[in-house]
Amino acid sequence: MSFNGIINVYKPKGFTSRDVVNIVRKIYKTKKVGHAGTLDPNATGVLPIAIGNATKIVEYIQSMGKCYVGEMTLGIETDTLDIWGGSLNSKEVYLDKNQFFEVIKEYDNKKISQIPPMYSALKKNGKRLYEYARLGIEVEREKREAEIYSLIILNFYDNKIRFEVNCSKGTYIRSLFNDIASDTDNFAYMSSLCRSKYGIFKIENAFSLERLKNFNENQLYNSLMKIEDVFEYERIDFDKKYFKHISNGLRKTFDIEKEGIFKIYCDNIFIGIGELVSEESGKLLKMINIFYKSDSDD
Repeated sequence: MSFNGIINVYKPKGFTSRDVVNIVRKIYKTKKVGHAGTLDPNATGVLPIAIGNATKIVEYIQSMGKCYVGEMTLGIETDTLDIWGGSLNSKEVYLDKNQFFEVIKEYDNKKISQIPPMYSALKKNGKRLYEYARLGIEVEREKREAEIYSLIILNFYDNKIRFEVNCSKGTYIRSLFNDIASDTDNFAYMSSLCRSKYGIFKIENAFSLERLKNFNENQLYNSLMKIEDVFEYERIDFDKKYFKHISNGLRKTFDIEKEGIFKIYCDNIFIGIGELVSEESGKLLKMINIFYKSDSDD
C-alpha cells in the first residue's frame, strides 16, 4: 500500500521535529516524509507531517496561521529566552496585572518586527544561529516581520502568566514574551509552549507517536488527511475527456465564467491546484501544482 497524505502528529516534549519525522518514516515504512513548522525540542503540540506526494504541499501548510498556549515566568532573563537557557539577569518581580493588559494591546491584532533569538535555527553565512550562540558569538540579525492575530492573557499565578497567541508564520513566541516583559520593566523567560492549532490541524485531533506505532496498515492509511482536503480553494470539475490533458499540465481554454485559483478535478479524481485566467477565447487553465499520481507511477 502506498501512502500519500498529511498526518497531524502530537510532538511530545524532548523530541526534535526531525526525531518525529524519523519515527514516522519507520512507522509508515517510507523515506518520503517531511514536516511543516519546526517546534523546539521542549515545546509540544501540533506537528503536521507530510508523507509521499504530500511533501509537495509543505510550503503551503507553512503559510497557515498558528495558535500557541505559552507560559511566561517573570524575574529572570536567560540567554535562550526560555527556561532551558542560562541565567543572564534577575530582578524582583513587578506584577501589575492592569499594566500587562495595557501592554498587550500594543501587540494584539498588530504587525510587529522581531529580531530572531540567537538560539534559533535560522542561518547566517551558511551556519545556524544556535551554532554561533554555543560558541559565545553573537551575530547581527535582521528584523523579521510577523503578525499577531490575537493575544490573550489566560491567567496569572504566582510569578507566571499564561497567554494564548494566534499568529503568522515566522513569529518567535520567546521573543514576544521577552518584549512584553521589557515593556513592563520586567525580566522574563518562556517556561512552556504548546502549539494547539496549525491552520486546519488541531491538537484535539492529533495522533500520538505511541498510538501510531500500534496501528495496522489500514489504520495508518485512514489516519492520513487527503492532500486535497488541506486546500481551502473552491472545487471545479472538468469532463473526463480532458483528464490526460490536464493531468499532464497542458494548458487549455474553457468556456466557463469562473476565474481564480481552484482545486481541479477530472472524473471525480483530484488532479491538483490550477488557475483560470481570462483570455479573449475564454478562461485559460494553468496548473500550478499537479498531485495526481497513477498506480503505474509507484
